[in-house]
Amino acid sequence: MEIKISEAGNSKKYIKVPLLPEELSYSSTTRFQEYEILDLGEVKLPRGRNLSTVSWEGIFPAVSRDTLSFVKKQNTALNSPSYYINYIQDWKKNHKKLNLEIPGTTLKKLPVYIEEFSYHIASLGDYNYSISLVEAADLSLNKTVKKRASGKSTKKYKVRTNKETLRDIAKKFYGDGQKYKTIYKANKSLIDKKNASQRKKGIKTKPYQIYQGQVLTIPSVSGSSKKKTSVVALQKAINKDKYAKLSVNGKLDAKTKNAMKKIVIRSGKRGEVVKFVQGKVGTTKDGICGSKTVKAIKAYQRKHNLKVDGMAGYNTLIKMVS
Repeated sequence: MEIKISEAGNSKKYIKVPLLPEELSYSSTTRFQEYEILDLGEVKLPRGRNLSTVSWEGIFPAVSRDTLSFVKKQNTALNSPSYYINYIQDWKKNHKKLNLEIPGTTLKKLPVYIEEFSYHIASLGDYNYSISLVEAADLSLNKTVKKRASGKSTKKYKVRTNKETLRDIAKKFYGDGQKYKTIYKANKSLIDKKNASQRKKGIKTKPYQIYQGQVLTIPSVSGSSKKKTSVVALQKAINKDKYAKLSVNGKLDAKTKNAMKKIVIRSGKRGEVVKFVQGKVGTTKDGICGSKTVKAIKAYQRKHNLKVDGMAGYNTLIKMVS
C-alpha cells in the first residue's frame, strides 16, 4: 500500500508518503450540512451529501534512513523531511485542491483540501507530523454571512483525539482556556449524553469530558467581551493574592496597571495570579508555577513576540488581558 497526494490538474506535483502511518482515520458523516473551509466562506452541502475527512499521524524519516527496506522512496532516493513539508505547506497556504490516492482501499482518488498540518523535530533528524484532509466536493459558496437571531456567528469543530479538552479548544478559538464553559453550554446536551452513556457502561468520566469525532458548536465571543472577562479575572486574582485592593470593574485602569507592575510570575511562585496565567497559557490550574508552566509561558511569549524568559511580568500580563 502507498499514500500519494498530488495537485489537481498538475500530476507532476506530488508526494508519496515515505513511511506509512500505523493507522489512518476516515470519517464521513451527515452532520456536516454547513462547513467553513479554508477561509472561502460558508459552504452549503446538498441535502444528504456527506463531507469526508481523512487524517493520520506519521513520520518523515531523515535521509540517513534511506537504506531501510520499509521506507518508500519517491524516486531513486529518499527525500529530506523538508521536501515533503514544503510541498504540504505550499498547498495549504495557497488553498490548492489535491487528489488523495491510496490504492487497495476505497480511497482510490479522493479530491481534498488540507485542513490542518503540524510537525515537530524528533530524534535523529526525523520529523513527526499530523495531517487532516477534508473532501473537496463541488459546492456552492455563499460569501455573505448568514444572519442569526442572536446576531452572533458560530463555528463547528471536530474533536481530534480523546486527550483533547474543552480548555484546549477554548484556548484555540478564544485565546483563553478559562472560556471552556462557553463551549460546554453550547454543547451541553451532546457532552452530557455521551458521558452518561459511558458511566452506564461502568466507564469513569471526567467533568466536561469530550471524545474524538464529536462535532462541537463554537459560539463567537466579541473582542471587547473577552477583554473585559480577562481583566475581571485578573483583578479578582490580584485582590486574593493581596497585591492590591482593586475595584473589580473589568477596566484596565491606572490602579490595575500599577498593581500589574508589581507582579512577576516566575518558577516557584504560587497563588491566584499564577492560576490566571496558567489558564491563559493552557496548563493545569494548580496555582503553582512549575517547569510545565514556565515552558508554557515561554511558548506564549514566543507566539506573541514578547521577550521569552518564562516569567509573566507586566508586558506578558498586558498581552493576556488585551
